[in-house]
Amino acid sequence: MIAEGDGQLPPLAWRTRFAFMACAMPELIKSFAWDAFVLFYYAQVIGLSGFLLGLALAIILVFDAVADPYIGALSDRMDRAPLGRRHTLMAAAVVPFVVGIAMVFRVPADLGQWQIFAWLLGFGLLARIGISFWTVPAYAMGGELTRDSGERNLVAVMRNMGNQLAILTVPWAAFAWFFVPGGGYSKPQLNPAPYPDFGLFVAAAGGALMIVGLLGTRARMKQVESLDRILAIEKPETLPQLFRRLAAAIRLTPNVGLLLLVALLVLFVNSVVNQLTLHLATYFWQLDGAWTPRLLIAGVCGSIVAMFIAPAWMKLIGTRAAMISGLAVFFLVQAGAVLLPLLGLAPLPATAAIGAFVFLFRVLGGLAYGLYVVPFNTVTYDIGDEHEANTGKPQQGLVASFMFIGLQVGSGLVALFAGSFLGIIDFPAGLPVDQMPQDKVRALAWFVTGLILVAGMAMAWLVGRFDVSAEKQARIRADLARRRADRS
Repeated sequence: MIAEGDGQLPPLAWRTRFAFMACAMPELIKSFAWDAFVLFYYAQVIGLSGFLLGLALAIILVFDAVADPYIGALSDRMDRAPLGRRHTLMAAAVVPFVVGIAMVFRVPADLGQWQIFAWLLGFGLLARIGISFWTVPAYAMGGELTRDSGERNLVAVMRNMGNQLAILTVPWAAFAWFFVPGGGYSKPQLNPAPYPDFGLFVAAAGGALMIVGLLGTRARMKQVESLDRILAIEKPETLPQLFRRLAAAIRLTPNVGLLLLVALLVLFVNSVVNQLTLHLATYFWQLDGAWTPRLLIAGVCGSIVAMFIAPAWMKLIGTRAAMISGLAVFFLVQAGAVLLPLLGLAPLPATAAIGAFVFLFRVLGGLAYGLYVVPFNTVTYDIGDEHEANTGKPQQGLVASFMFIGLQVGSGLVALFAGSFLGIIDFPAGLPVDQMPQDKVRALAWFVTGLILVAGMAMAWLVGRFDVSAEKQARIRADLARRRADRS
């Protein structure tokens, strides 16, 4: 059967589309659980010093930054692996991720500072590098399931719907089932008892979705790889060779370098918001038990709405303009949720009004982020096609790795900066809200605001430099279709 869009494959079945949506969810389940809870858990509940916390997260950051491009390049070259170039690595990711993320939240009692450091470092590496073996090839697969531009937009929307569903599920489950009032703690997130069971929930949910995604996309990828087989089997690269190829990719296809920087800055700000929400909700806004989980899912509410209107918005104003407009509002509202209370221009802490105020800002931020991220995912796949046209080889894995370098480095840098900053200002661990020094709380709030504003100003310059016109991408897709036809 011949596809209307790409000339070689039939349109995607809905079961494949939903399976790909499931493929997107484990990374977001991990990222949200990690960003929202790990820093708070180790700093405020376990009491790991800011220096050791920052050091552990910095080491994990370095390994993440090295692993992602290597995984992407390796996946592009594993055409003759038992389960194909994408699914072989994805299948290998399941057990390491499940074990690693479960144990991150299961710190034994009575460990010393360096022992806690080693526990976080070991199981944190297992969880985060394990999920990279899933996420990088899974994301690259999204650019190969279809070459049709309209269907790609739908795939990008469904991927982001999966992301938002994951982000919605984790905080709802966390505060409905695990972090509930009781145990003599003023805020349930200060209670160490629920964290091990929460870790098991995250591990089980992520592992189950991995299996669904593997089974549901396997048939389509067998078709794709049979039509798009790399003719020569190349030896695995050494790390110096890989980094030289990454540098060459940026020179050959400048959009690849821009993709990395944009992903880094946006995901940096997302990580600022996610990783420090529990600190701000507990000590700065002083939200009660009802508003804290609402705040964690507020962005999802806006992003889900955005998923439905993003394709029409892209068609109306263009891909690049859709990215710029979404980002501008995203940065403004994320900074405003912290800056306005600092300036006395918002309701008082510990009131229902401040909960509603921050919730509204987070909803608007989620809406703006959704209007950015759908065109950004489409652009990522288009840049993968552009780099394939420039090199003559499938490059979706390598290009996807650049986005996930941004994800891992952004998250890691925030954790490093935040852990170090908490240590520098000697932010107390485990204190009740009414005993926390307000000068330290305000210092943390100014720190968050500064990170968001600096990243936002850099972003304003970067996004407009993408060269992703519809006419250019149509020429690239036509060229790639001719090459595949010549090889078949």
